[in-house]
Amino acid sequence: MDKHPERCFDKRKSGSILLELNIVFMVIVIASSVYCSAVQVFFNNSRKLLAAIEIAKAARYTESIIRRELSYNSAKVKLAKDFNNRDQIICWKTYKNVRAYWYLSNMMLYRKTLKDSTTGVNSFSNPEIKLTDFKTFPLGKNKIGVIMAFKDPESGLERRIASALFLSNGFVVNESSL
Repeated sequence: MDKHPERCFDKRKSGSILLELNIVFMVIVIASSVYCSAVQVFFNNSRKLLAAIEIAKAARYTESIIRRELSYNSAKVKLAKDFNNRDQIICWKTYKNVRAYWYLSNMMLYRKTLKDSTTGVNSFSNPEIKLTDFKTFPLGKNKIGVIMAFKDPESGLERRIASALFLSNGFVVNESSL
């Protein structure tokens, strides 16, 4: 019982394998390109997410330092402008003959402390996160508002943080009352 080669149905199976391999290869290429683009979007968004987390931490830290300083350790607070027309906070402490200046310089928030004749300057910003704007305004006799703008230089993400600071032991003074 020999089969004639023209009547053999096994030839058809060998020709369909090449077509199936091409289809499988195309499916793999499409799936891998979708996966690569999804991973790229994830990494781009994760960089912005990490930048947002760093900005939030820097803002929380800066605000808590200023809040603690002004709420509990100040007797008088004056909102003024420096020589470059930038906002600054001048704080007369509850300690005798101690005065602190909060100001923005070179995208960093600084506190300059004057005690009798000695002076000290401390930076109170995260060096990786830049503080691009620092605005102050009075909200009442014992309350001031502060608006700070933080920027992550790597991702370009910028956030503005506004906060109201209550002066527990002090009050806001005007230019005329000094």
